Amino acid sequence: MERYFWHLTDRQTVGLACVLCGADFRREGPEAVPVGRSAERDGEVSACRTPCVEQIAAEAQEMADTMRAAAAPSPAPGWGADPSPSAYSVDGAFGELLRDLHMLTGAEAMLTTSDEPETVRWLLALSARHSEAAMTRARLLLAQMAREGEG
Repeated sequence: MERYFWHLTDRQTVGLACVLCGADFRREGPEAVPVGRSAERDGEVSACRTPCVEQIAAEAQEMADTMRAAAAPSPAPGWGADPSPSAYSVDGAFGELLRDLHMLTGAEAMLTTSDEPETVRWLLALSARHSEAAMTRARLLLAQMAREGEG
């Protein structure tokens, strides 16, 4: 999966400058490493081998950890080997799914009125996190319902 970078300069979108620090690869001489694609032009973009690639890698790891935590099964009753009806309560997995969907509704409303790039980026990150979590929770609930139907 490619990482996309937004709001880049013309030189950054064609891979001639670092996507983080803006260093010119032809003039300043840092070693360029491909790190993703430009969202505007869909071309390959690069970053300085040090320290920018390490920063991008650290951010990617942090995002991956956040997604894993959001997608992890809830410690609420009903997620273990012994399914419990409490998973369908507002305090269980069903309630968590409803909260994720509520967050997505709020993010949608805010996205329709916001035009500040930093706010839009934050809302998109929020939407990505909660949509991923909602998908995972819905699938887990469906699997649990299927198991209960078999037993």
